[in-house]
Amino acid sequence: MVASRTETDRSAGTHHEKYGSGSIGDTAKLIETQGGQAVAVACDVTQSQQIEALTDTTLNHFGRIDIVVANAGIDCESSVVALDISLLDAALATNVRAPLLLCKYALPIMIAQGEGGSIFCITSASANGYREGRVGYSMTKAALNRMFVSLAEEVRPHNIAVNSLSPGRVDTWMNRRGDWPGTAHIPMEQPDSIIPAAVWLAGQTAEGLTGQVVERAEFGQSWGLGVH
Repeated sequence: MVASRTETDRSAGTHHEKYGSGSIGDTAKLIETQGGQAVAVACDVTQSQQIEALTDTTLNHFGRIDIVVANAGIDCESSVVALDISLLDAALATNVRAPLLLCKYALPIMIAQGEGGSIFCITSASANGYREGRVGYSMTKAALNRMFVSLAEEVRPHNIAVNSLSPGRVDTWMNRRGDWPGTAHIPMEQPDSIIPAAVWLAGQTAEGLTGQVVERAEFGQSWGLGVH
């Protein structure tokens, strides 16, 4: 299932173009050309009914849900004094409320299957440290981490793994200006570098790795493939 608000990629000729990843339809076609099956579903994760419709569509098409990835996230770039409350509300709705609701609607299906599964989110090192102008954003990621660590215990009896993956500093629109204060020492990664760690997490159950906040840069060293 390929879910996003982006049904049409309008980045060409704009300052977003470098970071354009195409539409959900483009991604679905890419999966299909590599031999997979894919369904593209437009979904605004700030709308609970659209998240519920996404899980219903998944069940209707594939008959089951085994893996859930909460990947949507937006910035909240402002000092607290100058903070636009609507910006804060949007960040909370996208970064905190949406992952919880995604789990709310997907978990009954996963639990009923009785075969375990994997849920993970994309978090940020900002949850653990100060970044200038990003107090609100850091707060949302810290809440997300705590949520998923707690959820891991709630669903452990159902053999469902729940983890948080911190990818590091990735070359996306959010990092368009390069070095945020305090991040210059962190290498800028390309999105494809996240794939091995994400695929490994997707294959976990609660009998493996669960209830962890893991760093992509440490995959294969302190956690993941080849680590015992």
